[in-house]
Amino acid sequence: MGELPMKLGPLNHVGVATPSIADSIAFWRDVMGATAIQKPFDMPEQGVRVCFVDTPNSQVELLEPLGEDSPIAGFLARNPAGGQHHLCFEVPDIEAARSEVES
Repeated sequence: MGELPMKLGPLNHVGVATPSIADSIAFWRDVMGATAIQKPFDMPEQGVRVCFVDTPNSQVELLEPLGEDSPIAGFLARNPAGGQHHLCFEVPDIEAARSEVES
């Protein structure tokens, strides 16, 4: 493979689909020992409810579907217990990175 012009940066967050943010918060707090859990909020334009769990070097982004047409609902239909949905890396130029990936 040739060298790509895009430079991969640090991991920003790991997206985790969940059927219940409330249950996932309890897991991250009670089992994993997380103490920095942000307040959940809705992102209707993306069809999800979101909650960030801060870790020392990154975040876990919990994603719960807002309805049947949410992209997360389809993921959960195939993975009913939830699981890793995506990784988000920082890049110097998001537009250039998107163009590189699309090409």
